[in-house]
Amino acid sequence: MAVSKLNPVSSGVTQKTQEFTATGTFATPSNCSSVEVFLVGGGGGGGGTSANSQTGGGGGGGGVVTRNLSVTPGTSYTVTIGSGGTGGASSTGTAGGNTTFGSLLTASGGGGGGGGGLSGTSGGSGGGAGQNNATTYAIGGAGGGAGGNAESIGTLNLTYRGSNGTQGGAGGSAGYANDPGGAMGPFAHSIPGVGINGYGGGGGGSATTTGMSSPGASGGANGIVGNNVGLSASANTGGGGSGSCGVSGSISRAGGDGGSGYALVTYWS
Repeated sequence: MAVSKLNPVSSGVTQKTQEFTATGTFATPSNCSSVEVFLVGGGGGGGGTSANSQTGGGGGGGGVVTRNLSVTPGTSYTVTIGSGGTGGASSTGTAGGNTTFGSLLTASGGGGGGGGGLSGTSGGSGGGAGQNNATTYAIGGAGGGAGGNAESIGTLNLTYRGSNGTQGGAGGSAGYANDPGGAMGPFAHSIPGVGINGYGGGGGGSATTTGMSSPGASGGANGIVGNNVGLSASANTGGGGSGSCGVSGSISRAGGDGGSGYALVTYWS
């Protein structure tokens, strides 16, 4: 007899969870016929740079999905956790891997951020575009979109923090160089996208001059400034890595790596 999660007391079952931070197996109990699955795809790697006045785009956040699924009692399902994308050595970062629950549900990996002057790739959410010849006080590399989040975060994002990635809705902001006059100082580093419940945030784009650091948010990695490699997102967040930044010389600077995916299975048995 199918067990109803709506009335676990009368059916003599309790709610249980199984968390996956690495690929594993969910063994369905013999008295369980439905589960609630939360999946986060791997975040995309940030874009790299190879020359003076280049800014890399942030990697896109991995897709975030939640769904109630019918399962077969006694059957085992493979839960695959998507890997985070690798930051580009001097070009576009790679996409994150898909996170899956058997063949029943998939959360796509985020797209890689574009290298200097290059567009990012699409995935769970698109990676931001990079920029060549970024001038002082100019908008730098675009932030990656947040996975599965199609909401706008308002006009302030466009006014002070540049544009979002080419796809994916509200994610990490573009880098904005520090204005010595103070008008843009607080927004010198771009801010990563929060994503959904702290998962799947887009990585921040980079800016070309040293300025004040912005606070970090859950999900994607902060954007960076100066001659620096990008910052990597935390494991099991699905966050995108930030783009790297070049100010002088012809030196390759890698983008940050994306965070790996995550899965949570809730069931009643």
